[in-house]
Amino acid sequence: MRIAPVIDILALVIFAIAARLAHGGLSLTSFIDAFWPWTVGALLGWVIILLLPPRGKWAEGIIVWVSAIIGGMALWVLVNGRLPHWSFLIVATTMSALFLFGWRAFDRKKPAAAAL
Repeated sequence: MRIAPVIDILALVIFAIAARLAHGGLSLTSFIDAFWPWTVGALLGWVIILLLPPRGKWAEGIIVWVSAIIGGMALWVLVNGRLPHWSFLIVATTMSALFLFGWRAFDRKKPAAAAL
């Protein structure tokens, strides 16, 4: 089993906690509301990685990040029935990049060729 998907999910846990703490407090339901859309998007990214394996951890990171943003934002729109304010998209895109690429910057191992 590869550890990268687990670390990505943990990064999104931190992302969701930070988001909720910045916007009025943290409860279980507010955490879940902030966590699940981006995580579903990131997991879709890992499905893409399994089907079309990229070369390197940075390429994997881009796939997971873009999937988290597109999937997460699409799910957010479906749940909320409207587009978010443009500043929400900028902050969510920037902060998720920080968390999803941040751990990769400190990872000294080369990704294994084996799939999940």
